[in-house]
This record gives sequence, C-alpha cells and structure tokens, in this order.
Amino acid sequence: MNTPLPDHQESVLRKLLVPLVLSILLGGFIFYGSEAYQIMGLAALENTIAIFGYALGIAEFLVLAVLVQRIVQLIFLDRLVAKALGAPTPRLLSQMASVIIYTLAIAAIVGVVFKKDLTVVLATFGGASIVIGFALQSMIQDLFAGLTINLDRSINIGDYICINKANNVEGEVREISWRTTQILDNSGNIIIVPNNQVSSSVITNFSAPDKFFEFALVVTLDIEIPVEKALRILLAAAIEASPLFSPPGAPQPTVAVRAITLQGVEYTVFVFPSFKTRSMSRNRVQQHILRHLNFAGLTPAREKREQRSFQPQAANDTSFMHLALLLGAKELFQDFAEPELQLLAKAAIIRQLPVDSVVVQGGEIAGCMLLVIEGLLVAEEWRKKVGKKAPVVDTVLGPGCLINSSAMLAGGSCDATIRAKSEVLLCEINYAAIEALLLQQPDSGRYLSRRVAEQLMLDMASGKHSPYQHDGFNNVEELGAMVFKNLRRSYAHLKLN
Repeated sequence: MNTPLPDHQESVLRKLLVPLVLSILLGGFIFYGSEAYQIMGLAALENTIAIFGYALGIAEFLVLAVLVQRIVQLIFLDRLVAKALGAPTPRLLSQMASVIIYTLAIAAIVGVVFKKDLTVVLATFGGASIVIGFALQSMIQDLFAGLTINLDRSINIGDYICINKANNVEGEVREISWRTTQILDNSGNIIIVPNNQVSSSVITNFSAPDKFFEFALVVTLDIEIPVEKALRILLAAAIEASPLFSPPGAPQPTVAVRAITLQGVEYTVFVFPSFKTRSMSRNRVQQHILRHLNFAGLTPAREKREQRSFQPQAANDTSFMHLALLLGAKELFQDFAEPELQLLAKAAIIRQLPVDSVVVQGGEIAGCMLLVIEGLLVAEEWRKKVGKKAPVVDTVLGPGCLINSSAMLAGGSCDATIRAKSEVLLCEINYAAIEALLLQQPDSGRYLSRRVAEQLMLDMASGKHSPYQHDGFNNVEELGAMVFKNLRRSYAHLKLN
C-alpha cells in the first residue's frame, strides 16, 4: 500500500516538475528541430562549458586561498607567532593575513581565469580607493592605529590597563579588532574604545613589566607595642594572605615603619597582587591582620582622649593570663578550669625563633607540644617509603595551631618537619609543664587521654599518621585507655590512677 506524500513534499515536486518538463521539451527542439535550433543549442552548450570552466577556475583559487589561510593561521600565527609573543595571536593580525591572502586570490582569478590586465584593474581600484579613503578617514585611522598597537606590543590581550584620555577607562584588554579595543572593566561591562584614541592616549599598563605591582596598606598600632613584635605579627599575616591573590613569581610581602603619630605608630604593609586581585588583596590582608592581632591580644590603635604614661613591652612579652585564655580555647584543654590553665601557662616556655629555623624535625620522638602565638610555620609532611622520606604538600600553620599534642601525650613521633616561615613566637608545653598540671589536678591525665584519643580517631579516619593506627582500636574508650597507660608510664613517679 502506497503511503501518501506530505503536503510540503507534493508542493516541492510540483514546483520542480514544470521547469523539468520545459527544459526537456526545449532541449528536444534544439537538437532535433531545425538548423537554427541546433545552432542555438551548440552556442548554449559552448557558453555553458565556458561558464563551467570559469567556475572551476574560481573554485580552485578560492580553495587554494582557504588552504593557505589555514596553514598561515594554524602553523605560523597560532604556533610560531604566539610562541614568540608569549600570548595568543591578536585577532587583528589573523584578520589582516586573511584579507591579504583572499585579495591575492581575487587578483589571480581576475588575471588568470578571466585573463584581464591587472594594471587597468589596479588603476581603477586606486582611483576608487582615494574617494573611499576620504569617506572612511576615521575608520582607516582606527585600522592603522590597531596595526600599530599590535606591532608595538605596548598592550596585549589579557593586560590590565588604564587609558587616561578615555575618561580613565580601566580594565582587562579582551580584544583588539580592526577599529576598536574592547576592555572589560571592574563592573563586568565591556567598554569599546576606538583604536585611534587608544594609540594617542597615555596608557598605564598594570601588567608590565610584571604581572604584579606593589600595593601598600597602612595599619596604626599603639606605641606601647614593641616594633619587633608589630613587624612580626603584620608580616606573618601578610605572608599567610599573600597566596590568595599574588600571581606566580611575585615577591614576598614586606612591612616597614611609616610614621610616628599622636595616634600611634603607622606601619606600611607591602603586598604584590595582580591588578585584577588588588581589591581582594586589601580585604584578605586586613582580615588576616585582625585575626593575628586578636590572637596576640592586641588591637589597632584607637583615638587617644587622654595623656597616658608610656609603658614599653618586651618583644616576646605574653602575659600568662592571655596565654591561659589561648590554651583554654584549644579542644585539648577545654575540660580544665581557669586555675589549672593559669598554672599550665606559668609552667610553659615562650620561645622566639628566627625565620627558616627548624622547629620540629620529622621522625623524632615528640618531647613537647607547641602553640603558635605569633608568626607562621610551614610543615613538610613525610611518609616512609622504602627507607626514604617522600615529601608531601606543605601546610602553613598560623597563630592558634597546636602542634604535636597527640604525638607527645601518646608517645608517638613527629610526622612533619616544621620550619619557621616568618619570625615566630611559640608557647612550649613540655613534660615538666604537664607534670605541674598533673600534680595540681590528678584527674587531668584521664581528661587529656580522652581528648587525645578523640583526635587520634579523627586522624585515623582521615588517613593521617597515628602511632596506634595498626593496633585495631574501634572506639575512643579503648584508645583513651591506651593513651592513659602511656601517660602513666611517662609519669610513673606520680602514680596516676
């Protein structure tokens, strides 16, 4: 059974059927009719062959032009030129190369296929070009200005610039085309500036000669704070924040004393963000500065309403009251009352170490725990692999980090080599300090053991190293009992129960 055709297909067939029938009839008259018809048919056939020859010639040159254009684009521009420039090839150069190639192809078609004298064509084209040039003078200026920008390489795609003449337009260069330069501003808008205006303006390129620039923030602290202490805290905060916004190759932050005023001492923190991240850098650095100051028990300077006597502090001065608050904030010591925390703080040792000094050597038995008060440390974790130490990703440790607490109380070894990334102030709690706490509060051993067991269970669950990871402990109580057993062995003379 035949399926009827859809309406649109029938309409197409009807439209094709009429010219098809007419062409067959006319062709029959031409070849089988009178001599005149035969002459007309032969002439039509010769013209058709000639037109077909022109079409083949035009197609050949156009196909060759496409081939040459793609070879130039893919091999020469996208590879060699882009590698030499160190950036993607500007779109304008690709467009100019295409125009030149297709212009030569058209000239070849005129001269070879149609066998026309090119001098006459060029003369005619030259006269017309003068008229067109006057009419499109502004556009032509933009075109040559775009060529100058690309050849001069004063700005590149991806650079952050400020065009002073164009109402101080700032942003990232997204494209340099025939007539315009497109800039993405800080609000996410595309600003289109004529190339002629760009080339005639004073341009500030924030991405040259480097992808970063110096950015300064001013912080005012009380004059009572020692300069060494202030520099240590501010530098550590800036270094910790710097990886969030600094491009590769940027220098480390620096801190300098800017001025001494009635409000206090002004310090300038120099960081090196890219132009794109400059706003974020201010926010990040200030957040880290406030956090570091707060942990050190300090605040930015406030307005002075009355005269006060000057009471200088030592660069490593940290009151045991403030230290007790810092220890009480750590989960390990949350079960202790204020008197026990103050006792532990008094027994602790404050250590001030210079930058790059080794604080903890990986693989050694942990003899103390360390609380970072000021500055930054960096931990290079390692694992035993066929008798060798294989380094893993470094971890930055800032104020508030408690180091080696579990390893010390559980009788384990240090699982990381820790160095000072900046000048640091540390609180060292050794076996003598723990002994003073156990003498004051005999039940503190069980509190500490349980807290350590909880931390060790979390470490084992996350795949971190633990001295008891192969002993098959299934709950906190069993592991806590083992930690307490080790604690009793370390303090056998106290006879802990």
